[in-house]
Amino acid sequence: MKKLLAPAVGLLLGLAGCGAADEATVLVPEPQTAPEQAESEAATPQVGGKDVAFGETAGVTNEEGGKYAIAASALQDVTEFSEPPVEGKYVSTDVEASLISGTGGAVASVGFMLVDAAGNEYVSAAPNGENMDGVLFATLLSQGDSGSGKVYFDVPADATGLKLVFQPLTATEPLGSWS
Repeated sequence: MKKLLAPAVGLLLGLAGCGAADEATVLVPEPQTAPEQAESEAATPQVGGKDVAFGETAGVTNEEGGKYAIAASALQDVTEFSEPPVEGKYVSTDVEASLISGTGGAVASVGFMLVDAAGNEYVSAAPNGENMDGVLFATLLSQGDSGSGKVYFDVPADATGLKLVFQPLTATEPLGSWS
């Protein structure tokens, strides 16, 4: 018993010597982000609404609840082609798409159309015939999957107020737009 008593007394005296502080100190931990969460946040594109300006990224939700970030550049005239335009001229936009969450699918040039100020619709075109090099066709099945490519349109040379609309073939209404 004496062997246990001596260490216990030593421990009590050691703790008593530490004493209490005059004022209570409350430690508030700084909010920290786990590395995985930081990487996920950095990898998640910043998206706007479903109707944004050219050059911005729209937040688009498909019929199955899949959420995409889709960006479209300003329209550019196309000067090189193998098939002459029927309407007047070709224009193109560079589109980048990524699946943020949910069930994905294909994001392809055929899901886009241009609408002019008068409400006329122009579906995607193929200025190089069967050569589809660089044309947008992305299959986005897993979160983080992304793809990019060009979308071409044949429009009247004097078309004004062109608005890009994303409405996949299975959608009953536009899912996103750029103007």
